Amino acid sequence: MNSLYQWMQAPQTHWLRKLLFQLHLWLGIGLGLYILAISLSGSALLLKWPFYGWFEPKHVEPTEAIPLEGEALRERMAAVYAGYELGFTTTASEPTDATYIVLQKDGEYIPHYFNQYTGEDIGPAHPWQIKTIQWLADVHDDLLIGDKGVKINGVGGILFVLMTLTGFMIWWQGRKRWYEGLMIKRHSKRLFIWQLHSFIGFWSLFLMFAWGVSAIQIGFPEYIYPAIEWLRSGATAFIPLDESLRFLRRVHFARYGEGTWANWLWIIASFIPTILFISGFILWWKRVILKQKRVE
Repeated sequence: MNSLYQWMQAPQTHWLRKLLFQLHLWLGIGLGLYILAISLSGSALLLKWPFYGWFEPKHVEPTEAIPLEGEALRERMAAVYAGYELGFTTTASEPTDATYIVLQKDGEYIPHYFNQYTGEDIGPAHPWQIKTIQWLADVHDDLLIGDKGVKINGVGGILFVLMTLTGFMIWWQGRKRWYEGLMIKRHSKRLFIWQLHSFIGFWSLFLMFAWGVSAIQIGFPEYIYPAIEWLRSGATAFIPLDESLRFLRRVHFARYGEGTWANWLWIIASFIPTILFISGFILWWKRVILKQKRVE
């Protein structure tokens, strides 16, 4: 049986497939927690604006009372926020908008919203829910360590692309069973968790490739863009490369599609690496750790 025929018919017995499987496995184990953190924090980036809509107390219910304005509004806020210095204030432009006020105390600026109908404070402009989602978004951007974190994410992008490509290679089950990884069958001999991992891995291949390649671009622009210019100057065939990389970046930042449904589809898709990590970890635990324990 020659090597190509063996790969097409029974890839599980091929030395290359065994090598790729081990590479994919150990990349998953080594990068697992990092991928989990990046995936969840990336989801936070997409959830940031919905969180502002859900938790920022910027709207009020108009009442029959005449809303406070001008000096009367300032006097009432001074009484409510006794001990604070009143700073920048934005009065409501719509009947359902609250008044925005920045308080100052001991050099700290604290934005709040104020109900001009009832004369009451209705909460900070950035409650803990929004601060949490913003913190997670910062984790995704640079791991909270600035430029070094961006570079680490660039390295993570390289390894993520490698893991994606090895996953695609080991997805191939041979000519007779190649379709098994395309669907989840109710009465399959395969474990459901294996089917889930294979199914999601295959159908999200492009997304994961786009996320990884664009992370490399963001992490190492000083190398990527000079390389593009060199390729473009040397061969006209590479002129579309810059546009292709721009397309992958737009996919990374969920810039395609408009409207609520599209936004939520992107948010759901952002959890794909999390699902793959969890399902892959369960498979590894069942097939390796539990198997070793039974032998012992």
